[in-house]
Amino acid sequence: MTKSLAHRLCLKQQLYSFRMNEPRTMVEQLADFNKILNDLENIEVKLEDDDKVLRLFNALPKIYEHFKDALMFGKE
Repeated sequence: MTKSLAHRLCLKQQLYSFRMNEPRTMVEQLADFNKILNDLENIEVKLEDDDKVLRLFNALPKIYEHFKDALMFGKE
């Protein structure tokens, strides 16, 4: 996989614009999300785990808002 600036920016754009759509299954969408993360890792773009989690939380549909809040602000 090429490490060019254009490719790196394209993958980052895919990650930051990633949104889950209701008609597709959660498994399919998580596979897409993980593919983007793996592609970034393959070109040596390092992301912290907490950044990955926040990106995933922000990609969730509104129906999961309470779930997201419970995970983020629940007891540790």
